[in-house]
This record gives sequence, C-alpha cells and structure tokens, in this order.
Amino acid sequence: MYKGIYIAMTGMAMRANELDTISNNLANINTTGYKRQSFASRVYPLLTGRPADTKAIYQDARYQTYFGTQYIDLKQGVLRQTGAPLDLAIQDEGFFAVTKGNKTLYTREGSFTRDKEGYLITQAGLKVLDENNSPITVEGEKVEIGRDGSIYVDGNLVTKIKLVKLNNISHVGQSLYEGTEGGQADAQVIQGWIESSNVNPVNELAQMIQAIRNFELAQRATMNFDQLAQRAVSEIARI
Repeated sequence: MYKGIYIAMTGMAMRANELDTISNNLANINTTGYKRQSFASRVYPLLTGRPADTKAIYQDARYQTYFGTQYIDLKQGVLRQTGAPLDLAIQDEGFFAVTKGNKTLYTREGSFTRDKEGYLITQAGLKVLDENNSPITVEGEKVEIGRDGSIYVDGNLVTKIKLVKLNNISHVGQSLYEGTEGGQADAQVIQGWIESSNVNPVNELAQMIQAIRNFELAQRATMNFDQLAQRAVSEIARI
C-alpha cells in the first residue's frame, strides 16, 4: 500500500516541477532572446526498475520512478525591428558570448548598449566578447555591423562579434545560458532588430491546465491510499 503512496507522491512532485517550468516560461514571454523550456517525465516500470544513474525524488520509491528532465527549445523567435544600431538579432543557430566575472556565458538577447568606457554590454551590464574572447569597445559616432558580425565604427573595421554553437546547453537565468562551445555558428547578425521570446502563451496555458489536472489526480490518489492505510490500521486494531 505504501508503494502506491510513494508513486502518487512522486507524481505530485513531478507535476509541481512541470508547473514551475511553465510558470517560468510565461514570466519570460517578453524577455528578449528567451528560449522556452519544456518538461518531460518518464515512468520506469515495476519489473525493469530505474537505471542506476537516475535520481528519484523519493529514493525509497524503487518500485516505480518518475524522472523529470527540462529541455531548452532552440526554435527561432520572431524578429522585431527597432532601428537601434546596437540592437542585434541572430538569424538561425548560435549565441553571443558575454563575460560575467571570470566566466563566459551565452545569450541571444541582443539589446546591447555602451557603458561609460565604451564597452558593448547587455542590459544586465555584461560585456560582449569578440572572436578573440576580448570585450568589445565601440567608440565613435556611426556604428555598422555586418551580417557576419563584423563591427565598423566610422567606416573602420574594429572587430568581429563572437557567434558560437553550443552543446550541452543549460539555462542559468533569464536569457543567459551555459554550454560547451562547438565552433563558430553558421548564422547571420541582423542590425537594428531583436529576437523575441519563442514562448507561445496559448500553448503554455494549455499545458498548465493539463499539469494541474494531473497534479490533482495524483493528490487524490495519495489521499485515497492514506484513507486505505488508516482503515487497515483500524481493522488490525480490532483483531
């Protein structure tokens, strides 16, 4: 009987994780360059059990394990024209590289600006890197950026913005990602445009409704198993 309680409780925890993922997607509908996360759960059957490298929410629930994983949807978001010379959108695959302390992170959020020292920075103040992994400085009046990422200031080539492919991508907050660089991205940079989030609110709300229903079913099952357990204890006490 307690096996059933473990299974139902695990189902509730998985659905709670799914709801957190959906809520985060909805909160970032208007975040430039944000890539939606999707949630997948898997049920390992009673007979085969779970692989040794998986992590159960409840370690005692060895009889049947739900395992949830988040995936990043890299589908292109809609491009929106702004006309601002430092707004950049990536067409197709690839990420901009930015520096945060001693760490390199990656983003598709191209709403860039300049700080007081002339560095090209994100809205969060992170410096944008060129193909030599150096922070980009933009000092001058007229800034032109080619489709290949080449930056021209007042007609002179200054540097080339870094565009990379990423493997093993993980989300670290808002439009920032970690991953393993997989070489130069085969992408184009479009000046004066930004990429919108690829979250579809209608789809997310539909998934949220289904996740809530699944959570309620698991919750109801947990309550039923608990009532059965209490009844069994009462019956045993009478004997």
